Amino acid sequence: MITLQVVCNKIERMIFIVIQEAKLNHLIKAYWDMYETHKDFSYVVKPSMPILYFGNSKKYFESPIRIITVGLSPSKRDFPKTDPFQRFQSMKQDHYYHFDQQYIDALEHYFEENPYKDWYNSSFEYLLNGLDASFYAGKENMALHTDICSPLAIHPTWDDLGKNVQIELQTKGVQLWHQLVDYLQPDIIFISVAGEHLGKIQFESVSDWETIYTLQKDRPYLINSKKVKLSNNKRTTIYFGRAAELPFGLVSNENKKNIGRQIKALMGKSKDKSTIVPFLPEQNDGEIFNWNEEAQ
Repeated sequence: MITLQVVCNKIERMIFIVIQEAKLNHLIKAYWDMYETHKDFSYVVKPSMPILYFGNSKKYFESPIRIITVGLSPSKRDFPKTDPFQRFQSMKQDHYYHFDQQYIDALEHYFEENPYKDWYNSSFEYLLNGLDASFYAGKENMALHTDICSPLAIHPTWDDLGKNVQIELQTKGVQLWHQLVDYLQPDIIFISVAGEHLGKIQFESVSDWETIYTLQKDRPYLINSKKVKLSNNKRTTIYFGRAAELPFGLVSNENKKNIGRQIKALMGKSKDKSTIVPFLPEQNDGEIFNWNEEAQ
């Protein structure tokens, strides 16, 4: 006999699915509206499309730990001149009747269809692996990649754009990113950019920044975290480390794995508590976040 609680749970699940679908449809429209508004400008890669996220969202939502990574904007390398949509095969089809689905399929299968591996594997992948996560199949947790400043593939890179262009793109792009994160409801956000970009994250703070991992080098490398609140009172933890040419580019692959293991232990998801590293004594914000260092 079906209990009232089971029925209520099914109804709540159905309502959640309907709400999520409505949010996704709204996001797709908003992202394409931004693309249509900017596509003729010289700095937008042509042909291209707006990038909502990269990765398998179904497996992401099923993951015990939901993780997103954050860059500044998509790369022109995702749309090579010889075959601009080689990484997005579904977008080559006639999409007059099923455009939204073909667009989402293109994003969902990105890491299965010739992704720009050099960038992802050299930046976030080993960090994710320490949490038994990956952009690719085979790990317990599936991660997604997002971009905070703009969903549009641009050329030149973000730091080489004029300030006026940056302001024009990020005015809408940052707003869309916050809506996307509210839709994705991650447990963890990984970001490694110039410190100035952290101020673009406008979710309500639940805790102050604290150092959770330190690498003793010529200049100490710190991983810092803070908790923020999304919609529905969802608590999410942001993890930040200095960038170089790439996100977390100052850290070896083995140390990235160790950082991931540390975070998993702090979350209570690991049985091995020996990975936990003592906090570093307090430093000022300039030392922690390297505010004045530019990074791609």
